[in-house]
Amino acid sequence: MIDWIFQAPAAFALLLIVPVWCIFYWLYWRKQQPVIIISSVSAGNIRKAVFSPPDILFFLKMLALIFVIVALADPVSVRSEKYGLSKTDIAIVLALDVSGSMLIEDLKPNRLEALKAVVANFIAARSTDRFGLVIYAGESMVWSPLTSDSRFLLKKIAEMNNKEMADGTAIGLGLASAVNTIKSSTAKNKVIILLTDGENNAGFIDPLTASAIAKKYGVKVYTIGVGTTGKAPLPVTDLDGNKSYQYIDATLDEPLLKKIASETGGSYFRATDSKALKSIYTQINALEKTKADVQYRKVADPQYRYCIGIALFLVLLGQLLNLTFLRTVN
Repeated sequence: MIDWIFQAPAAFALLLIVPVWCIFYWLYWRKQQPVIIISSVSAGNIRKAVFSPPDILFFLKMLALIFVIVALADPVSVRSEKYGLSKTDIAIVLALDVSGSMLIEDLKPNRLEALKAVVANFIAARSTDRFGLVIYAGESMVWSPLTSDSRFLLKKIAEMNNKEMADGTAIGLGLASAVNTIKSSTAKNKVIILLTDGENNAGFIDPLTASAIAKKYGVKVYTIGVGTTGKAPLPVTDLDGNKSYQYIDATLDEPLLKKIASETGGSYFRATDSKALKSIYTQINALEKTKADVQYRKVADPQYRYCIGIALFLVLLGQLLNLTFLRTVN
C-alpha cells in the first residue's frame, strides 16, 4: 500500500493566488481582449463557442500554476519495502579441531579443507543466526566472537589454521572456550557444535568438566567425530618442498563424544567422508530450526518532479495551441 504525504503543506497557501487571478482575468483582463467567436453553421443556425481562445490559454496557465504549487508542497509517496530478516533467538558456537591430524587426506582435499567448505555453507544457510568460532589443537583460541556478520565469519573460516598453536587435541579446552563464548548470550537457544578427529591429549580442562559447565548454562552440545580410524595418510613436506606421506595411527574417542552430547541434550554424529560431513551439518540445521520475521521499512519517493513536468507540459501545450489552432486573427 502506498500513502501520500506533503512535506511542505504550507505551500498550499499559495493556492489563494488562483481565485484572485481568476477574478482579475474575468472582470478586467478578459474584457480587454478581442474575442474571436468560434462558430459552426448548420441548417442556418449559428451556435457560439462557450470558450474563446484566450479562455483556453488562461485555463492551461492556471492548471500549470496549480501543479507548480503542488510541487512546492513537496509531495512524496510512502511505501513499505522489505529490507531483511530479523535476527533469530539462537546462538551457535562452532568448536573446530584444527590439529595437525586434520590435514589427513581421507576427506578431500583434506579433513580441514573439507570442514571449511561444509561449515561455510552451514553458516551461509543460517544468515539470521549469531555464530561464534573457536579453534583448538594443543590449546584453544576464540577465532570469532558471536556475530551475525556472515561475511566476516566466512572470511575467518577461510583463514583457519593451526600455525601459531601447539599441536595436540585439547577437546576440554576447546569446549570450555566455546562455553565461555556463548554463556553470556541473551539468546533463548544456545548451541555448541564440537568437531574433532582424535582423542583428548592436551590441555588442563577435562572434557567432561567442560560439558558439565555447558549443561549448567543450558548449552546444548552436538559432537562430531570426523575421519577414518587406523592407518591414515598424513602429508609431510621436506626442506626442498617435496611432498610425501607418513601413515599414522588415527584414533577417535567416540564414547567421550557421545557422553558429552548425551549429558547436554545434543546428539553425536560420525563422518568418515566429505559427503557424510555435509549430511551431518544438514541434519543439525534441520534440528535447530529458526524462524526469522521479515522486516519492513518506510521508503519515501519524491513526486515533485512529476508535478513540475506536468506544469511545463501545460505551458508548452498552451504555446503550441497559441501558435496553431488558437492563433489570433487580426
